[in-house]
Amino acid sequence: MKALKKIGFTLLGLLGLVALMCSIAASCVTNANLMYQGFINHGNTAHLNFPGEYYDEAAQGIALYMDGQKDAIPHPDGSGTSLFSENEMLHLKDVQGIVSVLKIIRWAGGLVAIAGIGIAWFLSKKKEPNTVMQSVWQGFAWASGILMILAIGICVWGFVDFESLFLQFHLVSFTNDLWLMDPMKDLMIALMPESFFMWYGGELIKSLLPILGIMLCLIISWLKVGRKEMKGAKEEK
Repeated sequence: MKALKKIGFTLLGLLGLVALMCSIAASCVTNANLMYQGFINHGNTAHLNFPGEYYDEAAQGIALYMDGQKDAIPHPDGSGTSLFSENEMLHLKDVQGIVSVLKIIRWAGGLVAIAGIGIAWFLSKKKEPNTVMQSVWQGFAWASGILMILAIGICVWGFVDFESLFLQFHLVSFTNDLWLMDPMKDLMIALMPESFFMWYGGELIKSLLPILGIMLCLIISWLKVGRKEMKGAKEEK
């Protein structure tokens, strides 16, 4: 029973923390200003007759589309045509789906975590409310440890062999090969080459630093304080 309780609160911790991380990730992916900065620094589209002065409007259109606020991305030249080809738009539709999943996890995971903690506290408030909150603390600390290990592993993988990580991400995330593009022909990959995604990944990590800091605090505080308090409460019984 105790093991199931520990697993339950750890899962709640994972839901809550992952929800926060998905919220930040969704915000970064749909950040037009950040995308524009990436286009300026990494895009190479001169051979496709797509000048730099189009980058800002292109970034705005892509961000709005991925955020689900627009159904199309018009070309900045005012011709009324689509910015991207049919295959490129189909791939971007897949990316939009990933963003939608991030948003669902953001709300569903956060609400379930909050509701789970509230229900656990309410059901036990007459008996041992402090013990329940210590269990929540422990669960979030364990969840933080799991996520920190995963995050460190992914960061090391990306640092050592980003191309392999990039490839594996696409193989896992997409069920088709529409993401395989030619930078000499396809505007999307010319705007967003591999170096763009390396940079964007770094910016995402920077945005996640506050959450990583919270997780580190949860782990340290549990090891230094929470564990002793739980042990003392058990001895008093």
